[in-house]
Amino acid sequence: MKTFPCWMIAMACLWCAVDGNQGGLLTLSCMTFEEDYNFKEDKFDGTWYEVRRLSDPSATQHEDCVVMNYKLGEQGSFEIRQSYQVGDESEPIYRSGRAEPKVYQDARIPKFFERFNTTDPADPDISIDIVATDYSSYAVVYSCTSINSTHHLESAWVLSRQPALAKNVVELVNLFLESRFTRPDHKWRATIHTADYCKPTSVEDLPMYAGAGTRTALSMLAVLLGMLLAVLLY
Repeated sequence: MKTFPCWMIAMACLWCAVDGNQGGLLTLSCMTFEEDYNFKEDKFDGTWYEVRRLSDPSATQHEDCVVMNYKLGEQGSFEIRQSYQVGDESEPIYRSGRAEPKVYQDARIPKFFERFNTTDPADPDISIDIVATDYSSYAVVYSCTSINSTHHLESAWVLSRQPALAKNVVELVNLFLESRFTRPDHKWRATIHTADYCKPTSVEDLPMYAGAGTRTALSMLAVLLGMLLAVLLY
C-alpha cells in the first residue's frame, strides 16, 4: 500500500480546516470616505441582517442567512453575536465577538476594531468603518485591514434591519454604492435570506463569548484526526 509522509497528510487536513469564507479583495490602498456625521451608538444597537457583501471571486463557499446582534457596551464598544449558513443543508453556525472604537483626531466616520472568537490568534483585529447609516433601515460597513507592507484586505457589507431592504431604501443604497465603490472589482453579491433556505436562528439568545463555534470545533477535530491518521500510516 502506498503511504504518504506524515507532514503531507497533516497539512492537507489543516488546509481543509481553514475557514475559507472570511475572504476579501486584495488592494494596494484603502478607500477614503468624505462622510461626516455624529454617530449615535445607542441607535445602532440591536439586530442587523447582512443583505449584500463585496463579492470575493476566489470564494468557493458563501455565507448566507447572516444575522448579527449588536449590544452596546462600555465606552462605545459593542458585543456582537452572529449566525450564518453555508449552503441550504447547513445548520446555523454561531460566533461572537467584540467591536472596540478606535479614535483618530481627524476621523469623520465611526471606526472600530472588530474581533470574533473564531479569529486566529495570529491574525490582526479587523478594521471596521460604518460609512453610512440611518439606524432604522440600513447601514454600509467597510473594512480595509493591512496584511503586509504593501497590501490590504478589503471587504464591505450592506446591513438591513429586515431580511430585505425596502424599495425606496434600495434606491438610496444603490446610489451610495455606485458613487463610492467604483473599481472594476467592486461587484456585490446578494446574501440569501429566503424562508425556504434559512434555518431559524437563536442569535439573540446566545451568551456573549460562547465557545469558538461549530466550525472551529470541527476544524480542530479534523486536524487532530488527520495527525492521528498520519501517525498510523507513516
